Amino acid sequence: MYISVIKIYPPPGCEKAVIDILDTLKGPVAASTDSLGCTVALEGDERSEGKAVCYTERWRTREALDGHLRSPLYGRLLEAMECSCKEPEVEFYEATDVGGLELVEKARTTKKPAPGEIQERGKV
Repeated sequence: MYISVIKIYPPPGCEKAVIDILDTLKGPVAASTDSLGCTVALEGDERSEGKAVCYTERWRTREALDGHLRSPLYGRLLEAMECSCKEPEVEFYEATDVGGLELVEKARTTKKPAPGEIQERGKV
């Protein structure tokens, strides 16, 4: 799975305009064969210096991600990034192992040795 995380920092009061642009991408991205979905969220609050609009996409294959990056649809995302007051943050991740609640359950039920505790032949 390939994950794209983009943070855009619009001028105060312009967050809704950027969110509206990104919302227009959600339907077409979701309709793509190898898309696993996308989300738009607003980060920050009144106490922070500026709010960030966070746009995340998930893709099944690298080929699908690359095709999307070359598409006119992605051009709209690039236009939204131009509204950023400071350089947008753009990150791509390749996830090779994905877990769900079973990962949480395993972490919470497996006892980890306390600092200084010695393990004997695989026993805790």
